[in-house]
Order: sequence, then structure tokens, then C-alpha cells
Amino acid sequence: MKSKIVDLLLITHDSMLKPGWTKRFKFNPDTGFGNAASTQGSRLVNHDGTFNVIRKGLPFSERVNLYHDLIRMPWWLFNTIVIAGFILINCAFTIAYMLIGIEQLQGIVHTQAQDIWFEVFTFSCQTFSTVGYGRINPLGNMAGGVAAFEALAGTILAALLTGLVFARFARPRAKLAYSNVALIAPYKEINALMFRIANARDNQLVECEISLMFSFIETETGMRRYMNLELERNRITGLPLSWTVVHPITEQSPLFELSETELIQLQGEFVFTFKAFDDTYSQVVYTRHSYHAEELVWGAKFIPMFNPSDSHEATELKMDKINAYEVVAININ
Repeated sequence: MKSKIVDLLLITHDSMLKPGWTKRFKFNPDTGFGNAASTQGSRLVNHDGTFNVIRKGLPFSERVNLYHDLIRMPWWLFNTIVIAGFILINCAFTIAYMLIGIEQLQGIVHTQAQDIWFEVFTFSCQTFSTVGYGRINPLGNMAGGVAAFEALAGTILAALLTGLVFARFARPRAKLAYSNVALIAPYKEINALMFRIANARDNQLVECEISLMFSFIETETGMRRYMNLELERNRITGLPLSWTVVHPITEQSPLFELSETELIQLQGEFVFTFKAFDDTYSQVVYTRHSYHAEELVWGAKFIPMFNPSDSHEATELKMDKINAYEVVAININ
């Protein structure tokens, strides 16, 4: 139902876009994205900052990069894979010991099948981790050979896992909190596009820079166009509190006199790139995010998210209010 209403509005307002309205603006040809709208999806950048691109046509060996995937995946998935892998590997070695025969393992005390299985499984875990408590030990040549190979495999995998965990911890990465929506809000005597960001960690981000790009599909040519938008300020010394990024909608802005319906018709998307120096890693960190035209709230302004503490000796930054806004009347051009 909602899509039908939107389609009806787009048809109704189709004539509101003035022919050639983009000719007075300078396009950005160096974005890395293509210009033909028919060859791209509806969104350029995902909410997590990754490019909205699905690669196909590569052989499986080139498409999958296990090290790269293990470095970038979320911690919960990484821990799940590590635990599941540990269990599966030891189950495989347990099966190997059971096929060889438990008579080649000295120190088995249980007689029930399930208890024997668990006892051999714990022996495999001890061997794989090179702990070796010593109550159970291999007697036969085959069991000894499997145990030796398992100890070698455990040592190698432990070294690889140590390197992966270190690389994940040492990887510099900005963790910004973004407002869920961008606003069209009153700004001085005009309106402005606004969104809000804040540092979600206690580390210090300094020399912060941000750039904002407006992407849309030109109705006359069907080409996707890109424009860099001027910001009230695109650089701040540090980010101890929140930063409301503001693009004033002046007569020089491509958003000037565009209505909400027209912006949706153009399939507008606002992509911003954030760069800062992280003094914890002593490296420059980057992150990206985007807002689609349908994610804009017209006629609203952000509610302040920081205030003095009760003792007035510090400033409280209320991260749960990063999306808080109130409805206001916007200025009429």
C-alpha cells in the first residue's frame, strides 16, 4: 500500500522537476561508482559502511579469502567459528581413536559407550591443546601416530589463532554512532540537511574530517550523478562529544527548492566519509555511512544529547539520545 502511494506521488510531482536544473552544478566524476543507473542497485553504501556490491563470476578459490573474512567478521561469529571448529576437529580425532581401538589407549576407566566416547574426546582435547594431563596415553603405534599428528596440528592452529586474535585487536577501526535518520531542519533563516555522529568508544579521535556526497539519478538522461555538498564545517579538532554535520541548503545547493517527493523521485542518497587520527592506535581511521532519501525526516531538529554532570565537574554524553529529535516547522523558501 505504501509503495503505491509513493508511486502515485512521484507521478503527480513528475512535472515539478525543472528541465536542466542540474546544469549549473559541478558533478564529481571521481567517485569510483558508475554513471549508468541501469547498471547499479538502488543503494551505493550499506548501513554498515560497506559498498553495496556483490561480486560474482570469480572461481571459489579466488572468491573466498579465509584470513580476510576471519579478520573482518563480527566477534560473535568469529568466536562461534573458533568454538565450533575446536569441537569438530576433536570429534574427528575421537572417531579416529575409536576406529583404531580403545585398547591402544591406556588409562580408560569407563565401560559405558557414551562415557568412553567422552573420555576419548577429552583426551583428544588435551592432546590437541598440548596440555597432556597424562592419565590416558597411547600404547599402540597407530594411536601414537594419530596423537603426534594431532599435537602438531594443535600447535599450528594455536599459532594461527593467536595471530588472528592479535590482528583483530590491533586492527584500527573507528566505531562511530550515527543517527538513524538525517533531518531537514531550520537553520538560521534557511533550512539545512543535518545528521549526527558521536564516538562510541572512550578513545580520543582528533583531527576529524568529513565529506558529504549527494548521489541521484538525473531524470532527463537516466544517468547517476554525484555532487560534493558544502558543509557548515568539515573539520573539527576532536570528537569528545557529538557532532551535528550541517549542509546549509542555500541557492547554491542542489537541494534548494527540492521537495521530499522530488528527492525520492531522484533516488537521492547522501554518502559521507569520516576520517580521524586515533591516538590509541596512532593511526588514521576511516568509516562510511549513507542516508537514502526515504530515510530523511522533514521538519525536525535534534535534541541536545549532552549536559553538565550532577557535580558540574564533567560533561555527560547521553549516547541513547543520538537519534532523539523533535518536530519543528521548516523555513519556506
